[in-house]
Amino acid sequence: MLIGMKSRLLFSCLAVCVLLVATLTAFASDAVLVQSPHDLIKDVVYNELQDRQRETFWQYHVEKQVAAESFSAVQIDTKDGPISRILKRNGKPLTADEQRLEEERLTRLLKDRVERARVKQHYQEDEDRLERLMKLMPDAFLFEFDGMDGGLERLKFRPNPAFNPPTYEARIFHALGGTLWIDTQQKRLVHLKGSILDRVDFGYGLLGHVEKGGTFELKRQQVSETHWKSALIDVHVTGRVIFFKTVSKSQTEIRSDFKPIPEETDLEQARAMLDHAEAAS
Repeated sequence: MLIGMKSRLLFSCLAVCVLLVATLTAFASDAVLVQSPHDLIKDVVYNELQDRQRETFWQYHVEKQVAAESFSAVQIDTKDGPISRILKRNGKPLTADEQRLEEERLTRLLKDRVERARVKQHYQEDEDRLERLMKLMPDAFLFEFDGMDGGLERLKFRPNPAFNPPTYEARIFHALGGTLWIDTQQKRLVHLKGSILDRVDFGYGLLGHVEKGGTFELKRQQVSETHWKSALIDVHVTGRVIFFKTVSKSQTEIRSDFKPIPEETDLEQARAMLDHAEAAS
């Protein structure tokens, strides 16, 4: 009887030990599966860059504010570059003279190869610049989780003091601190909001500077099963150096109503689509 009791006691202890080990193993596995903020950002950047490699073309509506002037437009990004038609300026439909000038601008764009190349180059420079800065994110900043917000993972970010910015634009980017919102299911950037934490001088201020306190905000929107586009770009900086050559020091751009277009669409076809959009507005 005593031996039986001891056997049952030993068996019970072994069962408890097995259960404890299994529980600890499960916790350990879960701990391994939880990504660090840095690794999550690396995955997000990878997905953003992969998206940019899969070239697609879109028509969308643009609301743009540059300093005290605003306009509404329809834009189409084609394989030959972007083309847009302004529909309103400062909240009002174009006058007859403004419509004539807009028609002349579009006609000149289609006929003048130099003008087409200039527009396409400026567009591509901004796209390349965004890609370069995106690649810097995992190394340029330190990240920490800051809880959930509307189903999104919120992270705080600040400059990484160990990072050495390789260019002027990287120095400005590296001066940002703020908050990121991440879709953790798809590992995509949804929202970035930051401000310049310290004044950035170039050549001891002789070659230019950016003042402390400038702000930068970016919102991304899913437009198809695999593609995301920028729905908001908001930049407000003061100084002699700015983030992008073609973006002013005070600019807000809201993009909406994204529609995919065939990849073979050329500028002539895109202009006809813009004319149709104008007639429907």
